[in-house]
Amino acid sequence: MKLSNVGRKNLVIFSLVIMLGLIGYINYSLNRQSLLQTSSELEQYRMTMLEESGVMLDLLEEDALIEEMEDQDAKDQDTEKQEEALEEGEKQEEKQETEDVLAEEEAQIVDSRSYNEVVGLVNETSAEIAENITNRETMKSSTYFIESRLERDKKRSEMISYLNDIINNQLTSEEIRGEAQTVKLDMITSTEKEVLIENMIVGKGFNDAIVYLTDKSVNVVVSADALTETDVAKIVDIIRRETNIGMEGITIMNKK
Repeated sequence: MKLSNVGRKNLVIFSLVIMLGLIGYINYSLNRQSLLQTSSELEQYRMTMLEESGVMLDLLEEDALIEEMEDQDAKDQDTEKQEEALEEGEKQEEKQETEDVLAEEEAQIVDSRSYNEVVGLVNETSAEIAENITNRETMKSSTYFIESRLERDKKRSEMISYLNDIINNQLTSEEIRGEAQTVKLDMITSTEKEVLIENMIVGKGFNDAIVYLTDKSVNVVVSADALTETDVAKIVDIIRRETNIGMEGITIMNKK
């Protein structure tokens, strides 16, 4: 079967297209290989030039210097941390030594307290309160009863606070702690009885009254221009019924 003129032309054109494509692929491959070879040679040439000019050596030395500086910084930081830890340890030791010294001093102070010392301080405070209540100059004040109660309660509150310090201190011996608790309980009981006796005296017809009570004495001041034997008898009767204090321990005064 013979091809027509048109068929032959198409076959020739197709063959030419295939040949051109093949030639293009071969040319691309050769160019790519040549480019890769050129790039490799160029890189090798550049490295050779850097080495010959000393630039490469400088770069390597610079990198080594940077690495050495970083290592030195790390060592300096470690040394600084060790010094800080050592300094902190020394501070803690000094603090502990100071606390130990203070604890020892406090222990000596607590151990030096005795029952007689505590009782002596209580008696001294009681004398101050009694003196303030029975002071004639103090009685001239129009607010005597208010001021005297405030002063009495203040002094007694300070004394109870002092006893609490002894009781709550871990270094206090059990003997002294027990004695301090007994004194504190007596003071609280006295305070309650004072209020009771004052109310009972006012209930007998007096305008006001203030009472200060200890284990052996009682001081009473009532608001009155004068005290009759009947008035005194009423007050003594109240005191004898609420306390065990004898007549020699009772002091009764009037405030005009």
